[in-house]
Amino acid sequence: MIELFLNTQHHSLKAELNRFFQQKFPLSFGYRNLSSAAVTKARPKFKASAFIELLHKAVDYAYHHLPRKKQKGWHGFRTLAVDGSDLTLPNKPSLLAFFGGHGNNNSPDKPMAKLSCLYDVYLDLPIDAQLDRKHASERELAIRHLKVTKDNDLLLYDRGYYAYWFVLEHTLRERAFCLRLRSNANKQIKAFTQSNKKQAIITLNPSEGLCKQTHDKGLECIDITVRLIRIKTSKGQYVLMTSLTDKKRYPMKDFYALYHARWRVEEGYKVQKAFLEVENFSGQTVHSIQQDVHASILIHALSALACIASKTSITQAVIERKKDYKINVAMIIRSLKGSLIALLTGKMSGKNIYLWLKYLAKELSIIKPNRSFERCKVRCRREMHRTGYK
Repeated sequence: MIELFLNTQHHSLKAELNRFFQQKFPLSFGYRNLSSAAVTKARPKFKASAFIELLHKAVDYAYHHLPRKKQKGWHGFRTLAVDGSDLTLPNKPSLLAFFGGHGNNNSPDKPMAKLSCLYDVYLDLPIDAQLDRKHASERELAIRHLKVTKDNDLLLYDRGYYAYWFVLEHTLRERAFCLRLRSNANKQIKAFTQSNKKQAIITLNPSEGLCKQTHDKGLECIDITVRLIRIKTSKGQYVLMTSLTDKKRYPMKDFYALYHARWRVEEGYKVQKAFLEVENFSGQTVHSIQQDVHASILIHALSALACIASKTSITQAVIERKKDYKINVAMIIRSLKGSLIALLTGKMSGKNIYLWLKYLAKELSIIKPNRSFERCKVRCRREMHRTGYK
């Protein structure tokens, strides 16, 4: 399985792996070069769901063996953020027909896909990924993530996710949530936004139209009690809705840090697009697109787990330095290119794994807290342009 996947990557990586296997495992691994024709014929038989299963097993194993003190979260919750992003695909009619696309007045539609990720914001670890058509609903993709969540999870959402049926799904599945609201999401929220209240407990009473929409999704309408919280910042204010209605147990002042942690999922997309080059596809079929995307998410998760395992050695590496440091994620991803096969096939001994993690702990980058940059909106006049990293 691992042989098949890595032989479908780009030529530079394939050459690097050839050298790696010849040097490290000339006899024991039994590796041999495969022709391009052989890989092309074998690839359609390899299911993309294999990478999804490997991701879930790796994540479950990590949480099961990770010490409790390292499983950070907000007020004891495993804190997960959900967000979506667009992927630009190769310009092929078959991909446009399957995934849909987007264009403008000066150019025809270009194939694009929608990717949604479930992300542990305190461990920087992707938990689940959903790939669908460009115009798929991000709410529907977010609901799919719920099947891998647990009772002690708290889910964070940005603007655009709120809907009565969406909140109802979380309520029925007993999943805690916190999401940002648009000021005119409904009459109750609009009234709270225009008031001077810092927080309020309200009951969502669905209208007849909302009940019909909810029934179409196979759900029964009920009244839902939620909490609205106003967050003020130097740049303005925004309103959060949460299922955590206990004001004493979950103080209002703690929600700013909670929602601010959601930004880590944006950084996760930067890792996938800038470092892993998830949009640099190795094939031009629907199946190969699905393979490449889910394989990249798996590599992202493994690099995050390597980062977590290496953190125990950071203190010794920076003990005499004045600044705070973190592990260089790009360095871990580059290192995985030469170590992934040995790690997954058990060819690397426990001692070598320890030395590898200790080496990663020395490749650090400085932490620069409290940095913020305004987004510059640049109008692109070219006929075609790639979407931003988020």
